[in-house]
Amino acid sequence: MQQIEFGPLEFVARADRTLWHRESYTLFLSDPHLGKGAHFRQAGIPVPDISETADLNRLIQAIRDTQVTSVWVLGDLFHQPLSITEAQITRWQRVLRSFDTELKVILGNHDQKAEPYASALGFSIQPEPTLWNGIELAHHPDNKSAFRIAGHIHPQVEFMTASDRLICPCFAIKDHRLLLLPAFTGFSGGPRFRPREARCFPIVDDNVLPPTN
Repeated sequence: MQQIEFGPLEFVARADRTLWHRESYTLFLSDPHLGKGAHFRQAGIPVPDISETADLNRLIQAIRDTQVTSVWVLGDLFHQPLSITEAQITRWQRVLRSFDTELKVILGNHDQKAEPYASALGFSIQPEPTLWNGIELAHHPDNKSAFRIAGHIHPQVEFMTASDRLICPCFAIKDHRLLLLPAFTGFSGGPRFRPREARCFPIVDDNVLPPTN
């Protein structure tokens, strides 16, 4: 875990790809892309189901570890809402109802026509942006806000040596006013930031490393 001072507040960046605000018992994450694997399988691409199961288990463990009372998903709760099946909704309901936590979501670009599915899972839908303790919460980054926490980008950072390289997800702060969350799903790619482009907190195995600059 790493402390992140952002705007007027202090957060904890966790290796499970969530951002924790201790004082308000609030957990933030972005881009879980529920149903992504199934969407690929429907297209004939044999993606295993284990990735989404691991993501959901990681979310449950994060909530248990932090004992938060509120969870915010900053966009792309689903990958392709129009392909969601009843069996998927039932499965996700069983997982999300296993804890007593307030669920809030700001819908993202992948969440077209997702309102009934989000509501069925117990999420209350919030506007983009939503002002929270002096910080804007949104799915999409923005160049005008004083301070904004957002998703959408799926930031990664790349370390290189003469003979090898390591690519890993990260929390990234750009221009001191935009905090980008890593994609919560492990089944994702994303742009690779260089130290001069952002202040990156790499996630390597079960650790969040200090910033790269």
